[in-house]
Amino acid sequence: MPLAIGSYEKLGVLTDGADLLNLAWTQDERDLLGADVMTVVAQELTAEVAEALPYTGDYMVKDPYGEGVLGPVVADFFGRPGWSASVTCGAGVGPLLHDLSLLAAGATVEVLTDVYPDHPHWVARAGGRCVPFGAGPPGDIVLLERPALADDRFAGLDAVRELCTDTAERGAVVLIDESNANYCPAGFSAANLAAEVSNLIVVRGLSKAYGLGGVRLGYCVSSAALTGAVRGVVAPLGASSLSLRIGRRVLGLGDVTSGLRARIAANKPYVRDLLTAAGLPEPVAAADGLPYVIFPEKPQVVVESLLSRGIQGKVQPVWSARTGALVAVGRLSVPLAAHRLAELESRLDRTATP
Repeated sequence: MPLAIGSYEKLGVLTDGADLLNLAWTQDERDLLGADVMTVVAQELTAEVAEALPYTGDYMVKDPYGEGVLGPVVADFFGRPGWSASVTCGAGVGPLLHDLSLLAAGATVEVLTDVYPDHPHWVARAGGRCVPFGAGPPGDIVLLERPALADDRFAGLDAVRELCTDTAERGAVVLIDESNANYCPAGFSAANLAAEVSNLIVVRGLSKAYGLGGVRLGYCVSSAALTGAVRGVVAPLGASSLSLRIGRRVLGLGDVTSGLRARIAANKPYVRDLLTAAGLPEPVAAADGLPYVIFPEKPQVVVESLLSRGIQGKVQPVWSARTGALVAVGRLSVPLAAHRLAELESRLDRTATP
């Protein structure tokens, strides 16, 4: 089973060029945030040097999971200071999901929504198995993404709370990949339930929306009862001390994505209309907040058609919660900057503006 990172292998350069508008991923988000996060990062790096590199030289063996540094600011980010939930840090969402797959060794993971194929791949490598939810005997772990690519059944916290309550009765753990939830308000996150229920693990990072994937920092918010289980599989010292310093400052800014959310909401339906008017199969809007349109049918044909017009999309592998097999969808990131939207219009022979 290929990993999601493989979907980039056949792409050329990953930035715009004279002959290419690259919409394989979103690269115009940061200017729409309520704070200049790159300036914030630069300030932290400057302070690190001015203070004689305290974090760079600190091995942090007394805080191996980063909870001492990041835990309080994560609690404040969700407006829940002093909560009983635990925070466990790692080198990004992907590595954390890799480690958490060890919870499924010899166990069954029920998958509720379509997910990136990485975690199911690692579950299989650990000796577990992934099955569509309800396709057999109840599983030991329930996996879902929030927001899912095109599935809003668990968009509300009441639905997640009910899921946790129901699965707790049979001793199952609910594992939620919220790497895309940076596109949503802080109140959207299932992390807000972690101190209320006993069987929840929520994984988040700084890549989406913030554009800070290179910082390599992800964090799990989990119910206190699961702290031992999470830290039994997540490698200690996975997040660098310097990344924790930067992450603490960035999350300390609070919710800075409201402007980004507004632009995504404005541009996404317009881009769908552009694509349809250009003769492409009608795209499906990804879930609320996500800056994507997707093509479930004939994704390779669609991506090749776009590329012939100088527009780079991508064929994204997905583990299907309906079939329990790997499928592919075409994905196009919605251009957010005005000049990139105008470039898309030009390449699709349209001149209107939203």
